[in-house]
Amino acid sequence: MANTSFMSNGPNLAQFETPFADSPGIREFVNPDKTAEEFFSDFFKDVDSPFSRTYESSVTSNSTAPASEEYVDLLAELQDGEFRETLYEMADELEDTWRNKVSDEITMGHNFMPFATQQAREYFAPVVRETESMIDRIAEHFSGNNLSDQSGESVEMFFETLEFNHGQYTPAQEQFFGKIFKKVQSVVKKGVDLAKKGVAAVGKLMPINIVLKKLKGLIKPLLDKVLKFAIGKLPNNLQPHARTLAKKFLKLEAEFENTNDTVQSEDLLEVIQTEFDNHITQLMFSRDDEEAENTIINYESSDETLERLNNYETGQANGQSLAAARQQFINELNNLQQGESPAPAIERFLPAAIMALQPVIKIAISLIGRQKVINFLAGLLAKLVGKYVDASVAQPLAAGIIDIGMSAIGFEVHETGKTNLAYEAIANTIEETIQSMTNLNENALNDTEELTMELLQAFEQAAANNFPPQYIKEELRKTKQKAVWVAMPRNLPVKFYKKFTHVYDISIDPQTALAVTTFRSLPLANFLKDKYGLDTSKPVKAKVHLYEITRGGRLSQINKFEKLPGLNAKQPKAWVQILPLTKQAASLLLKEPSLGKDITRKGLANRFKAEAGQRFYYLEIEGVRLRIPPVNRFKHKRGTNLQPATITESRSADIQGVINFIKSEIKINYYFSEEDAKEVVEKLNKKDFLGAALSIRQSVKNVLNDILVKNISTKVKIVHEAIPELYLEHYPDQQENFAPLQALGKVAGKEIISKLVEKLTENISAKAYEAISNFFKARAAEFKDAQAQPQDGVTVKLTWYKIPGMSAIRSVINAIRGNLTVGNLTDISLPSLSVPDIKVAADKQFN
Repeated sequence: MANTSFMSNGPNLAQFETPFADSPGIREFVNPDKTAEEFFSDFFKDVDSPFSRTYESSVTSNSTAPASEEYVDLLAELQDGEFRETLYEMADELEDTWRNKVSDEITMGHNFMPFATQQAREYFAPVVRETESMIDRIAEHFSGNNLSDQSGESVEMFFETLEFNHGQYTPAQEQFFGKIFKKVQSVVKKGVDLAKKGVAAVGKLMPINIVLKKLKGLIKPLLDKVLKFAIGKLPNNLQPHARTLAKKFLKLEAEFENTNDTVQSEDLLEVIQTEFDNHITQLMFSRDDEEAENTIINYESSDETLERLNNYETGQANGQSLAAARQQFINELNNLQQGESPAPAIERFLPAAIMALQPVIKIAISLIGRQKVINFLAGLLAKLVGKYVDASVAQPLAAGIIDIGMSAIGFEVHETGKTNLAYEAIANTIEETIQSMTNLNENALNDTEELTMELLQAFEQAAANNFPPQYIKEELRKTKQKAVWVAMPRNLPVKFYKKFTHVYDISIDPQTALAVTTFRSLPLANFLKDKYGLDTSKPVKAKVHLYEITRGGRLSQINKFEKLPGLNAKQPKAWVQILPLTKQAASLLLKEPSLGKDITRKGLANRFKAEAGQRFYYLEIEGVRLRIPPVNRFKHKRGTNLQPATITESRSADIQGVINFIKSEIKINYYFSEEDAKEVVEKLNKKDFLGAALSIRQSVKNVLNDILVKNISTKVKIVHEAIPELYLEHYPDQQENFAPLQALGKVAGKEIISKLVEKLTENISAKAYEAISNFFKARAAEFKDAQAQPQDGVTVKLTWYKIPGMSAIRSVINAIRGNLTVGNLTDISLPSLSVPDIKVAADKQFN
């Protein structure tokens, strides 16, 4: 029977092993006299769609409160996939305002936050001033207007003619102004729409000019959250979609009251965005001034309340930051006398490391007794690392790290001949060990043998990452190289990432470039072609630099401290070149799969979700630099002599689906990258219609299948009064109280809704492929005209209006979420889709 009591010095480690060692195909002939329309008509007639399923339709009546429909419709309109990129860039620029002025953030202690806040105020001041002025100007225009007399065209014309010249904004400030401008426009359009439908349809609402003036009160709190994100002070247990705000309109009170979701740090930017959009929507539907003021107060205080709660739960209200605790621990190890145990120092360091654990584990530790667990773990860890603490051992260890990393890392001169690097390796190993113990629960914490085995397993992995390979048993080594992971940057006490001390020289052949996948499931070949303009039909030689994000770090911080060609502080948007080092990528590119770490599909959905422990790589390719199209994307700023106000890299193919159950409408926005669009147009101009058709078919097939169908939870926006989350990835994992689900064995409602949306998306994809094929048969000239514009890439926008059968699925979803009742689920069939409306536009235009 396992021992269930804690021993003061821990179990005898002699019975456990430690990780340390004591030592082209054939092309058909094409008639050159054939027109593009004639060729495409013949070609696509004989080419099968990559999708095989077809579905029948059915029509079912549906009735829902108008307020619910209007609320979610505005929420969906406000949601902008690029807004979090803007917030990310602002946080990045904001950090630059103080980074060069702070030599030692840890030494500043409590003075750092006031200093950073003052720098933030100076950075935000012109943005706040001009944004509020813009809102005032728009509010004044509509203050004397009868909105019911306004037309959608007149509103569009008003916003189109507005001009602003706010001086020298940074790129991120300009983007932020543009995004708020767009949200204000959406609010006004919704106000006009509601006025035309009659106030009685949704109840008494405030005049739109008052709503806009109230909206100004959300700008400063929003920017305050950006500041907290930039310095890592935004609490992790924010409610991701502010569900409680919507419950009065969506009739989902019971579910909202029982929802207690937390959000991981990699999702915080999306939390900021969705919370902001929810509060704007709440303002729009406020019945009076008091309710509107309460909404603003709620937004201002939301993260402060949660931050205090988070600090109380973790016991860190008066504790140190992880960086400060790590530095103190290193200093204490450096000052230990010969033969002195490191256990007390480890005990003082562990609380900061435990702070990074999942809430469920922290709760389990609290139940057992926080100090009791810390004492036990410290005793075990002291035995594991004790032999490396003595200066006679630590100094050679530090020298070994410098020796194998000097060329790749460039250690500071003052680090040579000292023991700090050895103690840093010990600190990193202990921190990583604790944060890798993800299987802990109350039972495991109560069982000394199970807890010991869990710690030893995590310690093996952590030691192999942070100690030079000669110190690790051969069978546990992660790499064949004489290399180790070292915390960076070296010239600052706060570390944001780790760098591997070996740089790989590789050649990427065309097959490997197609096989390795990156963000959004796109092949590496797309990245090389779109970001660099490389010919991926030929081998590409590159040096590969490896990185790992540490707690509180971001991808954008890597390029601030690296000094590589193309990856440095002077290269705009350099961080978008850093790609995920999955096991697949590590295996195919480096032939060392153990260096890779797999990331969830959700984590690979975009570049903003990098979290501690994830690994990435950068390809240094001689003579190649990231392509930045010189295009001004902001219509609100005009003038013949204005310079481009945006810095956005050339982008790869992408797609967005919008299933609007309220309007019985479906949209597919398909983005051709500039390189893809250029390739198609060049072949069209040469009358190489077969080549153009093959390029179109391959590109559309890959994007529809690999990006849309395989990433439905993140790529398909669902507009439905019972799904304020908008995306399935945000849908809470819980079982609804719905009778038909009980009969199905308590299947989660999310599973049924996911299946419905999945089947519908497959149907959409098949029809989208057919529609795009038909578009090129008849309207290839429009595509050529769009590609000729200075903007980057081309978007083909497909819209199906007033689709019969959508109401049946809408009723099922309402029933699952507890709003209505529904008959036999097996009677539901998917709607049929006719010919969509198709528009073409230069640049990437999603909505």
